Amino acid sequence: MELKDKKCVPCTSYIPPISQIEKNQFINDLKNEWLLTHEGSRIERTFKFKNFKKALEFTNQVGEIAEREKHHPEIHLSWGQCRIEIWTHTNNNLLENDFILAAKISEIFFNHQKS
Repeated sequence: MELKDKKCVPCTSYIPPISQIEKNQFINDLKNEWLLTHEGSRIERTFKFKNFKKALEFTNQVGEIAEREKHHPEIHLSWGQCRIEIWTHTNNNLLENDFILAAKISEIFFNHQKS
């Protein structure tokens, strides 16, 4: 099953982060569109748009999927771009959930570009 087809699993307490090998595999699954940052404890991607309105529409779509998945990224909106940072706050590192959300956000961007 692809990451974008999975559901985030809520975590309300500490869960150990996934291994560096798993992080690298998930990054590869995301076709290296996302970057590991903060010494491998976060993932990040900047999405580019032709204007502020398109970036804002995308940001709102990201908010909707974050609410559905109950997993909320850091969203940095500016003119013509939206930068997303994802990590699990309960362990200050990465879990599979983070990559699931990233895959869903990438799919939103792909669909947004077609419209």
